[in-house]
Amino acid sequence: MFDYASDIENTRYTFPTNQSLEETKNNIAQFYLANPLGRWGIELKSNGKFIGTIDLHKIDPVLKKAAIGYIINKKYWNQGLTTEANRAVIELAFEKIGMNKLIALHDKDNPASGKVMEKSGMRFSHAEPYACMDQHEEGRIVTRVHYVLTKEDYFANK
Repeated sequence: MFDYASDIENTRYTFPTNQSLEETKNNIAQFYLANPLGRWGIELKSNGKFIGTIDLHKIDPVLKKAAIGYIINKKYWNQGLTTEANRAVIELAFEKIGMNKLIALHDKDNPASGKVMEKSGMRFSHAEPYACMDQHEEGRIVTRVHYVLTKEDYFANK
């Protein structure tokens, strides 16, 4: 994980870039302890190499909705691997867990993440200007783009 977590090009739109292996180890512990049942590693089928993570977070057990988040090592971008992982988590969420709605969002300046969401069956919901401050570029205000998928849309288009 440190391989991609320490690379600013990988973490640009996700989380603060890790500065040391120790920081990555601590982040892994915090990441998985916070929600151990909704976070998974992404690995290559061919050799089991760990290349990223995907998770369900902001889980609302009453309304049965959650958000999906992911990051993958830039060495594996544009190969369909993130879309494949996203589809698997979407399938799990609707078919096994019984979720009603999933959301995902990305920085407007990272349209490739939006393509993953679209290819996974999610639909554009809205753009959120002035959503937050960029954690990597001082002074830059982020516009977040939101996608959604309901259980009705999932099963209708399956």
